[in-house]
Amino acid sequence: MNALVATANSVLSDTRGRVALLVLGSVFLGIVFAFWNGLGEFWFRWGQQQELSHSYFLPLIAAWMLWERRHALRNSVGSPAISGLVIAAGSLFLLFLGELTHIMVLEHVGFVALLIALPLIFGGWSLFAVALIPLVYLFFMVPPPYWVITRLSHGFQLMSSELGVSMIRGFGIPVYLSGNVIHLSSTKLQVVEACSGLRYLFPFLSLGALAGYFYKGPIWQRVIIFLSTIPITIVMNSLRIAATGVLVERYGSGHTEGFLHFFEGWVVFLLCIAFLILVIWAFTLMRGRRSPFAYVGFEEVPPRTPTGQWTQGAFLRNGIILTVMLLVAGILVHAVGNRSLITPERQDLATLPFEFPGYMTRESTLDAETATVLGADDYIISDMTSPDGDYVNLYIAYLNAQRDGRSWHSPMQCLPGGGWEVVSHDIVPTSRANGEEYFHNRMLIQQNDDRLLVYYWYDQRGRKMANEFVMKLSVMWDSLIKRRSDGAMVRLMTPVAPEETLDVAEARLEDMRRSLEPKLAAYVPN
Repeated sequence: MNALVATANSVLSDTRGRVALLVLGSVFLGIVFAFWNGLGEFWFRWGQQQELSHSYFLPLIAAWMLWERRHALRNSVGSPAISGLVIAAGSLFLLFLGELTHIMVLEHVGFVALLIALPLIFGGWSLFAVALIPLVYLFFMVPPPYWVITRLSHGFQLMSSELGVSMIRGFGIPVYLSGNVIHLSSTKLQVVEACSGLRYLFPFLSLGALAGYFYKGPIWQRVIIFLSTIPITIVMNSLRIAATGVLVERYGSGHTEGFLHFFEGWVVFLLCIAFLILVIWAFTLMRGRRSPFAYVGFEEVPPRTPTGQWTQGAFLRNGIILTVMLLVAGILVHAVGNRSLITPERQDLATLPFEFPGYMTRESTLDAETATVLGADDYIISDMTSPDGDYVNLYIAYLNAQRDGRSWHSPMQCLPGGGWEVVSHDIVPTSRANGEEYFHNRMLIQQNDDRLLVYYWYDQRGRKMANEFVMKLSVMWDSLIKRRSDGAMVRLMTPVAPEETLDVAEARLEDMRRSLEPKLAAYVPN
């Protein structure tokens, strides 16, 4: 009799185990189905951008961290929580919004949020608490939006260039910095985006977070260990730029390319790691130990008291609900994915100068690299001279759709990189011919004795905006509501001659802005 009972319990247990595996398998397939486009974008961005190539290893690291907590995880399984499905619903909303707007970071954040919700859905709050830190670490694998990388890159270029030039001067070498161009006596070095330091920063941030996780100390020390990666990256990248400048000045320009330049990059990254170890060592010495690794290692994570009793019924309920949610979301998302954006009819910008009879115009083009980075579907750069001899440079770039990294490089980032110093920057009100008010950026920039007055704004589907962040939000909204994300950036520049006042240059730009504004609708549709 006892043998029969034992056999029946064993069969029942095996059946329950198979059912549980079936539910988990269906959830896994549902996640892949719903997030298929986002997972493909993960793989594409990690392979396309060298700043993100380390991200392939981050899921493995998170899995390793979970494996080290396996005993605590096993003993923390509690009652499956229905509240986890609320988080899952929020993540699926981000997925849907990302597909509608083609802003993939929303989909990626939603994917990680769903993974974080899984322990809560299947094992309750106690399991969620133990699994939280390794799963939160997965946010480091989320590719930042292209425009964030662009802004960071320009900022790091300027900081690294300035600090690198200071280091070169320390060797007694005469050097002059103009934006991101380092002028040596024998040659010029361009600090391009690839040398901005972001290729160190992103992997080093994830490494710094891992170091803070392994360091057994107060929270504030762990935070400092993590944040120290930012100044370390800037200083070490500046050292690389300085070393390149010194080698080029003394031994020739061959040191800027090839194996040596690649080798310098790896040496600098290893130095970054060495300085991070020094930060950890400093905290270790403060606590009375000499070994830099005295407080480094896996933290013993105790299991959490289970929140209620785990039951197969609650497990199956949550699993089935989540599977249905993923299936419905996947169907909607793939239907939305085939929903193309509307591209309105418009005239080519090449015909715009003909709208200014009497003006002398001379058009120019972007170099191939800049044009590729911008990716504009249509643009014009025109030097316009009025019958009175007033000169204005006009630049308009138009995109049929702002997605997949195609967006605007703000003059606030690009012009300083060309050696121009921003003397002043304001957002000022102005008005259309019909009296409707809008805002544009007004900049005064200077390089040596040359000064330029700059106006620029974003002309987006009937709106004219000065703020770049507001412009990004409008793209999301219009992609969702109007099925449009087209738009343009408009920039006007005029020199401020030494013999004229700023008011004279201001009047010149205002005249061009007023002349241009009613003509734009044919080229930048409302």
